[in-house]
Amino acid sequence: MNPRDIEQALDEHLGAVLSSRRTAEAPARGLAALSGKQVEFALHWTEVISKSNSEMAYQFVAHAPRALAALGVEGTRRWLLRALEIYDREGLYPGSAAFADIDSFARERRLQHVAVELSEVQAVLERFIRGLAGRELKIATAADGRARTDTETLFLPPRIHRFDRREMNYRLYKTTAALLWAQTRFGTFRRAAPDAPHLVEHIAALGEQVGDHGRVLRLFNLLETIRLTACFERELPGLFRDMQSFETAAAATPARDATWRHFTVRLQAADATIADTLAATASLYPLQLPWPAAFLYQGELDPAAAQAVSDARVDSERAQLQRLLGELLAAAQGAPGDGDADDEAEQRRFHLRDDPGQDGGIELQLDGEAVSLPPEAAAVLSSLLQDLQQLPEDWLTPAGDGEYPPGRSAEATDATVAPADSPGPGQDDAIFYDEWDFRRRSYRKNWCALRESPAHPLHDDFAALTVEKYRPLVADIRRHFEALRDHDKLLKAQSGGDDIDLDALITARADARAGTEMTSRVFTRKHKAERDLAVVFMVDVSGSTKGWINQAERESLILLCEALEILRDQYAIYAFSGMTRNRCEIYAVKTFAQAYDRDTRARISGLRPQDYTRMGVVIRHLSAQLGRVEARTRILITLSDGKPDDYDGYRGDYGIEDTRQALLEARHAGIHPFCITIDTAAGDYLPHMYGHASYVVVDEVRKLPLKVADIYRRLTS
Repeated sequence: MNPRDIEQALDEHLGAVLSSRRTAEAPARGLAALSGKQVEFALHWTEVISKSNSEMAYQFVAHAPRALAALGVEGTRRWLLRALEIYDREGLYPGSAAFADIDSFARERRLQHVAVELSEVQAVLERFIRGLAGRELKIATAADGRARTDTETLFLPPRIHRFDRREMNYRLYKTTAALLWAQTRFGTFRRAAPDAPHLVEHIAALGEQVGDHGRVLRLFNLLETIRLTACFERELPGLFRDMQSFETAAAATPARDATWRHFTVRLQAADATIADTLAATASLYPLQLPWPAAFLYQGELDPAAAQAVSDARVDSERAQLQRLLGELLAAAQGAPGDGDADDEAEQRRFHLRDDPGQDGGIELQLDGEAVSLPPEAAAVLSSLLQDLQQLPEDWLTPAGDGEYPPGRSAEATDATVAPADSPGPGQDDAIFYDEWDFRRRSYRKNWCALRESPAHPLHDDFAALTVEKYRPLVADIRRHFEALRDHDKLLKAQSGGDDIDLDALITARADARAGTEMTSRVFTRKHKAERDLAVVFMVDVSGSTKGWINQAERESLILLCEALEILRDQYAIYAFSGMTRNRCEIYAVKTFAQAYDRDTRARISGLRPQDYTRMGVVIRHLSAQLGRVEARTRILITLSDGKPDDYDGYRGDYGIEDTRQALLEARHAGIHPFCITIDTAAGDYLPHMYGHASYVVVDEVRKLPLKVADIYRRLTS
């Protein structure tokens, strides 16, 4: 390709994909100076990016020459993928800024060989945090790179490359996570009582006095880190040594100032609390001392987020505690007695030991005698005491069966609590999954929001009519499935057993006569060959299944469940549909824990066509469900009428490639996927998605109920 052809191609391509008033001449001139291979690379990615956003494509073209010069082709590919990931997550302006920030990316790339990614160490850090005392905490990526906690989740930067040794960068991850844990454990966000001010209110009050809220928060954070680091020195000296391996603020204490020393010594005392940190902040701020640098591992504080999360948790745990205390009191009281005994029970009261301490040694007393708390009640009480120094006496009043916590009526509860099967439009109940973009050859991070809810039941006679309709077939299926049940297998040549293995004995005698040592393995033993399977059925209820297809799917599930009850295999059934990446929906028809009963049959009967068919996110979700089941063999069977499709462009090659990638991930996790479809054109795409031996096409919808059980039998026998 000569330079004239390159310039012509650039003009034509940029004019087609960049719907903007600004001219493409400047980017074109920059690209025209590159090599032919680099220009082809830029043209390809301009087209790919323009499918997401034309302005992002323009920004790429504008910055690509400098990126290619600084990073090379592979480095530029990683740079543009990161910018697209930021665009997906945060929008156009942050994505455009990421394209412009080539220098920062180049620095990160130079340190890539020593950098530690959170995705590499997240599982280890979660186990590490779980091993520490306190409530269960999650770890998530802080998209903005700011380490912080909302008291339920520890947000950590996506990568750390501060040091030229990976071991030091991992240690910084560990100590940062530990300090965030300490904020939840040692009282950074703890209030004296439910009606006491939150930390955010204390900081706001100090900020109003001095006129600089942000500077007050930074000073408080520094002083609180000094207090928490002293807690590590006393209680977790190993972690304290890790913290000491970094440059600390203590090394830069301001000019040996006596006031600073006085307060920091107080904060390092064993009985120091958040009140001491607030007092030190109020006293030191007016002095305008040259504060030391922040600790490397201290992160940032977000008191507002912590307040919102802790308020919701305290309300929930208060109700939970009162319910558990009601159960505990009922167990202590025994069987109901006469009226006098009931009156006496109502007068019994729980009391908390005055000083439960921070070592988890919580003691609850009933009428002055210590009560052994069940693990669930102990965990709830411990969590409440991390948020509140004292619990009001009325919070220890038990709630009986069906009672509401004091101060809340049944009417108020009904008005404010959404039904469990109605997730609503909010994001709180969504689970986010990546999606594979084959054009980018990378994942779009946390791209799909999936919500799981129970399928709506329809209590009618559909199941009974289906069994009656297929009565001869049901009998035949049951007969075949009976043959697959656990059976005794005769093991020969055993060292011990129930009977003599005549063939092995003759062989042993012949060996002995020939001068060879005679074996002792001359017995037979019966061994029960057990099926060790876990199967999930993934049922398409998109709008295209309306009519006969939907009825055939429901009939298939009824026949299949009737047969599976004979085998006693572990199985679950989920239906799926949705519309766009923001509303992916999955409906639990039968979970592994649920029995095949009247309610399950009603949920099968209630399945109705919904919207679209976004398959990749559902496969990832159900693969995760299967991965938590103890079984030697795990199978994911899809029952569908067509190819992946959704309203927001999840169709054609894009949907097929994402589904294929999700299936590859499932296989990598040891799950065997299989597809049953009635789409007669499936041969065009299913071999690419599932493989030639992992799907079957049922050419007539009325045959579907007859085929599903037989296919399952062949798959699992």
